[in-house]
Amino acid sequence: MFLDEVGELPLPLQAQLLRVVQEGKYKRVGSNAWQHTNFRLVSATNRDLEAGVADGGFRADLYYRIAGSVCRTPPLRERKDDVLALALHFQAAFDGADAAEGFDEPVCQYLLARDYPGNVRELRRVVAWLCHRHAGGGPITIGDVPEDERPLDTTPSRSTLQTRFEVAAREAIGLGLGLKEIGHAATECAIQLAIEQERGNLHRAAVRLGVSDRALQLRRAQQRPAH
Repeated sequence: MFLDEVGELPLPLQAQLLRVVQEGKYKRVGSNAWQHTNFRLVSATNRDLEAGVADGGFRADLYYRIAGSVCRTPPLRERKDDVLALALHFQAAFDGADAAEGFDEPVCQYLLARDYPGNVRELRRVVAWLCHRHAGGGPITIGDVPEDERPLDTTPSRSTLQTRFEVAAREAIGLGLGLKEIGHAATECAIQLAIEQERGNLHRAAVRLGVSDRALQLRRAQQRPAH
């Protein structure tokens, strides 16, 4: 039998549980007949039961009866290696076949930097919240994180940026594109992605790109094919 949050049991129920564990018998509700049982008890709690014994909130005799083997699960903040693996699992569960392509580096750092007082449940909530905010393809980016939640420094290092851009630049050069064409294609792609990630809001997209609303509108107009 598994009992979750055994530390929340009031003292009268603790006494009844102790009898069942020690004597292997119990009475059904509304019955005077004793029933015999044989089971292995596994309990879980987020409380410090030894402290509960010391302050009188948990029976000492019950504690020593059920604490034959204690396994402590460390909180999520102490096992950061699990954070990204769990986040990817939750992302796939929320989005299914339409799942975003993981998380970009600033979002990974954001997820790793959190303390998660709610442990795995809180991580699941955070990922659900990011998936809900994300629009379009590609990975979830720092723009999907509300501004007041974003880390102060989310700018990737120059070497990281260069490594990421190198792949696309190498392919563009291989296709015979010149510097002007590569720059135009990169600008057009950045504008489109920013607008998608801000769900069509041009002002927020302009803020993310570091340009004025007017400049963004002009660049979009230049991209439209002439009729």
